Parts: sequence; C-alpha cells; structure tokens
Amino acid sequence: MIKKSANTFLLLALFCASLLSYGQDDGLLLLKDDDDKLIKFENHYFEALKYKAIGNYTRAISELEKCQLLFTDNVVIDFEFSKNYLALNKLLESQLYIEKSLITDPENYWFLVQAKKVYLKQFNYAKAIKIQQKIILQKPGLTDDLVLIYIQANEREKAQKLIDELTSQGISSSKLRHYQSVLKKSNQSKDLDSNIEAYIIVGLDELKKSYALKKEFKDLSEILLREFDNANFKEVYKYSLEGMELFPAQSYMYLMNGRALVNQKKYKKAIPVLVSGLDFLIDDVAQEKEFYRELIVCYKAISDEKSVDKYQQKLNK
Repeated sequence: MIKKSANTFLLLALFCASLLSYGQDDGLLLLKDDDDKLIKFENHYFEALKYKAIGNYTRAISELEKCQLLFTDNVVIDFEFSKNYLALNKLLESQLYIEKSLITDPENYWFLVQAKKVYLKQFNYAKAIKIQQKIILQKPGLTDDLVLIYIQANEREKAQKLIDELTSQGISSSKLRHYQSVLKKSNQSKDLDSNIEAYIIVGLDELKKSYALKKEFKDLSEILLREFDNANFKEVYKYSLEGMELFPAQSYMYLMNGRALVNQKKYKKAIPVLVSGLDFLIDDVAQEKEFYRELIVCYKAISDEKSVDKYQQKLNK
C-alpha cells in the first residue's frame, strides 16, 4: 500500500523543535522579535506540502526556497527538498539535501528511509546497505528489506547468510520465502571480463552490443525503455525476460515484462509477473503506482471486477 506523507502537524512540530534544538539562541530571538516571519514561513511551508501532494514538485521547491530565505539551515526544509528533488528524479540534489539532514540528525528514522530511497535509485547499494542496517537497529522487523538489497547488489552469500540467521531464529515471511526461491533458482554468472572495452552508447544497436558484452543493469534498463517507446513489445518481452533471470530482485524487469504482455493482450500471463514484481519494491511509490495501473488493466480485460476494485483502492491510497 502506498504510504502517505507524514502528518503536516507533525512536520511543523519538527520544524519548531529544530529551531530550538539546532539553533536555539537564533530561533528564540526570531520568535520573539519577528512573529510575522514564522507566519510567512508557515504559509510557504504548507503551500509546499500542498503542491507536493498534487505532484507539482517544481512549485513545491519554489515554496521551500522561500522558506529557506526566512529560516536558513533548517533540517525539515532540507528533508522536504530531498523528497521533491527525488520525485523529479534529480538524484544528486536529493542526495545532497538528505545527507545534509543526516549530518544534523543522523539517527532520524525518516531521514534514513529517505536516504535509502535515494541510494537505491542511484544503484548505490553499498550506501543503501549501510542505511538499512541503521534502520534495522530501530525496526528489526525490516530485516527482510536488507535481504532484498543484498540480492540486488549481487551479494548473494550475504543474502543467504541473513536468511539462514532469520530462519534459525524462527522468523519467516512470504517475502523471505520468495527471496530464498530467487536465490535457489538463480544461476547468474558475473564472471565477466572486467577489462572489456566499453562501447560508446550512441544508438540502440550500440547499446545492445554494450549490454551483450557487459550484461549491465543500466544498459538493459535503457534498452527496455527505448524499445517500449518504439512499441517493440516483443523485444521488450525478450529482454525483460532475460532481465528477470539476470537481475531477479529488480522490480523494474517485472514491470516491463508485464507491460510487454499487456500490450500484446496476454493479460492472464501478465498478472503473476506483475504480482511477483511488487514483492521486490522498496519505497518506490511512482513504480508501485505503475504496477497497480497495469494490474487494473489486466483485471478489467478479464472482467475480474473484485480485483479491479482491490488495486484501484491501493492506487487511490
């Protein structure tokens, strides 16, 4: 289920607390000497939340910049900047702001969650693993997410070791069983020549040559995107099927495979692929929506109104 943004009252309380905690003397002086400044801040802050809620992230950033002019170096504003830049897929900016937030409050759970989202988007699994380990210290129940990140990072021995540890503790879940199945089925080989000269990617054919040599996720993702844009759904199906074998924990491969099947009107075949892909999502609301939309199309096509309502409700939430 898609998670809502944090309660606006809680965020405002966090802002006020940050004034006292992270700049106590200046914050108290501002509140005493210029109440109008805080009122202006509140107006721009809630405008930013409003525009973020309706998906106008550029306008939300503009409102946050006005907040920043009123109260500089505020951790809550940095946090909101990171979320909006991530929504715009401006990953460097999002990373800079969330890392700035973590310098101020390194154990803040929501900051850690945001940092993990950014690092996963960048395929920076080393940093994502470190962040997830910190998250687990606060919420041990999220250990299965660390298993998934290990699989995505191709650290399969660590993934298996963690599953074994959890199993020995009597901990089990559908996710863990799914990840165990993935590890058993996968016979992926990464013993490729690391000295292979890279191709300069200037077109789809060259991109495919580069992928054939290196079998890199980023090349395959770009191929799928281009072939989908060209409506070459058989090629999308072929490459995404290979991607599901090579990168069995990457939800994007399942989404593109499902889309290829949907566009070929193979709805019943697409449904289990899309459902499986949802198991590999970690805090990617935009992609989660795309899965739900494709599933809604499938269930409408086979006249399963109950399932249509189920996924429509998930999408609405």
